[in-house]
Amino acid sequence: MLTDLRIVEDKMMTQVPRAQVWKWGNEGLNHGLSAFDSDVVAQVRAGGVARGIKNPVFLTRDSGGTLIAMRRRGVQALDFRAPEVRLKVPRNTPTPPEVPPPPAGSVAGEGFWSAAKAGFKAGLKEAFKAENIAAMIPDLVLMVADKVAAREAFKNIQVKFIMEGFAKGVAAGVMGWSEEEVASNLMNRITAFRVQGLEDPAGILTRATILQVAEAYENYAVVIGFQFGSAKDLKWKREMVAKGSKILHQYGYYFGTDPQALFEYEFIDKLAWTLQPTTNAIVEPAIRH
Repeated sequence: MLTDLRIVEDKMMTQVPRAQVWKWGNEGLNHGLSAFDSDVVAQVRAGGVARGIKNPVFLTRDSGGTLIAMRRRGVQALDFRAPEVRLKVPRNTPTPPEVPPPPAGSVAGEGFWSAAKAGFKAGLKEAFKAENIAAMIPDLVLMVADKVAAREAFKNIQVKFIMEGFAKGVAAGVMGWSEEEVASNLMNRITAFRVQGLEDPAGILTRATILQVAEAYENYAVVIGFQFGSAKDLKWKREMVAKGSKILHQYGYYFGTDPQALFEYEFIDKLAWTLQPTTNAIVEPAIRH
C-alpha cells in the first residue's frame, strides 16, 4: 500500500549517529512532547542534518501547543490543513453486500480478553506461540518482526516485556484483582525510560515503533499472567504474597495502612519485581521453545 501511495522510507537519517537521534528525542520528551511526537521531531531533524538543511519543514496538525514545542526543538512545524473533499454520490447507489458476523468464539467476536483466555486454557506454550500472539497484536508489530536487520532487537523486546508483563499479571492475580482493575491500571504502561537501550544497531526501529512493540507484548502477557495467577490455589497465592512482601520489606518499601494502596499500579509493579525470579522460570520455557 505504501508503494502505491509513493511513500518511501527516509534512509538518510541513518547517517546521523543513533545516540544523537535519541538525544533529540529525549529533549522533546523533557519539553512536553509526547513520545511519538518526540520521535518524529528527532527523525525530521536527523533527515535535515543528513541533507544539510538547518530548519527542516514538517507538516502536521496542532494539538494544544504541539507546533510551538516542535519549533523550539529545531523543526519548522507548520499546521497542515487538508483541502475539503466533496464526494459525488450517484443517484442510484447500489446496496452494499451484508457483512457476515464473525464466527462464534473467534478473536474478532470475543475481543482481546476472551481470546487471551482461550489461549491460556490451552497452556502457556500455546498461549505464547507466534501464531497465537499474531492474532492479538497490531499489524505494524508483525511487519517490524519480519525485518531481518531488526530481528534480534525485536526478539529482545519481546522477551523482556513478556516476562515483565507476565509477572505483573501474576501479581495482580494473587492479590485478587478483578479484570476491570487489571484493564484500567496495568495496561499501556510502557514509557520511554523502560525501552532505553533496546534499539537495533541499524536504526530500523524508531522510538515510536519500539514503544508500540513493547506495549503490545506486555499487554498480552499481563492478561496471560493474570489468568495464571488467578487460577492458582489459595496456598500458592499466599506463598507468593508472603515471599514478595518479605523482599519489599527488606528493601524498605512501605505502602501505608490503606488497603486501597494494594490495588494501585505502584504496588503491583513492585510486587511483580520481587516475584520475577519465580515467574520468569514459569514463562521462559514457553517463550523460548
